[in-house]
Amino acid sequence: MNTHNTNQDLRSYTLKLSGTLDDDFVTSFCPSETIVLRENDTTSLSNIRTDQSGIIGLIRNLHNLGCIILSLNSESISLENSMPKLERNTT
Repeated sequence: MNTHNTNQDLRSYTLKLSGTLDDDFVTSFCPSETIVLRENDTTSLSNIRTDQSGIIGLIRNLHNLGCIILSLNSESISLENSMPKLERNTT
């Protein structure tokens, strides 16, 4: 088993939770690029760029707070795609 992390291990996760999280939790436990969206009685955390151990740590902290996870999605990212690209309108 290879335990050495590389940039290929990074993924971008989106978590949807029942209830709300305070800003202190997000600041303390989520990567700085994390986007928080609060709607009705749910909180979505997106753009969580981390490896598997990082997302497991975040999930454990949410579990310790008694949060209910409604969904977890992930997608692979690469160094070329790690920064948002601006599209230029040519019309």
